[in-house]
Amino acid sequence: MIGKIRRAVHRFVDFLLLRFSKSTSVDGLWIGAFCDGDQGEVIVRVQSALALIKAHDAKRYKRTIASFDRIWASYLFGAVGRYLPEERRCQLDSEFVLSSPIETVASTIVHEATHARLINVGIPYTYENRHRVEKACIRQELVFAQRIPGADDLRRRINEKLRLDPDVWSRETSSARFREAFAESDGGLPKWLRRRLCKAE
Repeated sequence: MIGKIRRAVHRFVDFLLLRFSKSTSVDGLWIGAFCDGDQGEVIVRVQSALALIKAHDAKRYKRTIASFDRIWASYLFGAVGRYLPEERRCQLDSEFVLSSPIETVASTIVHEATHARLINVGIPYTYENRHRVEKACIRQELVFAQRIPGADDLRRRINEKLRLDPDVWSRETSSARFREAFAESDGGLPKWLRRRLCKAE
């Protein structure tokens, strides 16, 4: 019962934040932002990332447009991107979008679109296979990055991710990463909402 209440609270908060997000549309794909920073700049940078994908990898761009109903930049704690299959939504951390090179944002969108594709073909995302799924998504990032001229630093960082220990994606490590990041940033959210979100995680 408590779990259902928490999920209901999560959905309601999600609805409110989406409702008050600044948004636009690119090739029929909704792009929005809700954050303390410059929401307009966040959206422009996401648009630029999509344009980069379109310019250098038309196949993955079409896949991205087909995979998502929304790309939403808001507050993620302990992650820069996330795919929510029930909502067909790619979520990006707004601070990450504002502070990262456009090619890195684009690579993250490709990563999340790969998650969507794998789920759509029936490959589940569980803690047991999570590290294998993540490595598959990272490899798709690398394929994309190899198409971008002068993206040596991006390719280097992606290769470093491919060498990460599988424990990085374990339940314990993921939960600890979320709570640590959540404790370090209030994300502009009221205390009651922060408590709810922390408990729901």
